[in-house]
Amino acid sequence: MAKVRDFVSGARLTGFPLSSFEDGVVLGLLRTAIKARDLAVLRRSAGAAHAPERATAEQRRLVRKIEGKSRRSLSYAGRQYRLVADADLTRLADRNSYEVVPNRDAAAVLDGLAKQSSTNADLVSLLTEARTRLAADWRRPQMPEGLILLKQIIAQGTVRPSSEPAFTPSQLQQQQFEPIEEVHPMIDGTLVELDLSEVDLPEESDESEQSDGAEAAEDSEAASETADAEESGKSPHER
Repeated sequence: MAKVRDFVSGARLTGFPLSSFEDGVVLGLLRTAIKARDLAVLRRSAGAAHAPERATAEQRRLVRKIEGKSRRSLSYAGRQYRLVADADLTRLADRNSYEVVPNRDAAAVLDGLAKQSSTNADLVSLLTEARTRLAADWRRPQMPEGLILLKQIIAQGTVRPSSEPAFTPSQLQQQQFEPIEEVHPMIDGTLVELDLSEVDLPEESDESEQSDGAEAAEDSEAASETADAEESGKSPHER
């Protein structure tokens, strides 16, 4: 009865304080206002509280039918898509693998799927119905109302760290001085083996440097002897 008194007071059905009226008088004020059509009485439907649940159930049934006809694969323009009911968006186990498609783009994708030659007539009808049930664009903290089209995110290639242990400096040094693998050429399809041990290669040594120095000394000595000979052949007057 306290709620009735609060309502009558808020509706200003009387200018007198309700505390001075008994409960029967307060109810009489309500009846009078209803008869005079100053108040309208509305009866709450028994199924009104369950309307959101029914809408979600219908969305889920439609999604299951589409997945059954499409074999759980909605592929369009090289991308993979997925339809979900509004209440199931946050419950997806792989939610991070998908991104929400805006309403206009989602309608275009469903239209494109319906027009593909590989789409059967039953699936076309289901996709057309799903298009009419798409949720409008929303922003948090609001919640979507209707079907939501998700697009699978293309995974970027990542470099996985090697599980093998790192090389130590001694191992690196050992690798640098490992013998080079011998390579034998192919001539007319025949493998030719090269034996480098029989090839005489010029080697630089101290002996070659010494021989070059000896030759230079001999040339200098020969030039000196020639000059002495020329000098001895001159006359005393010329000297």
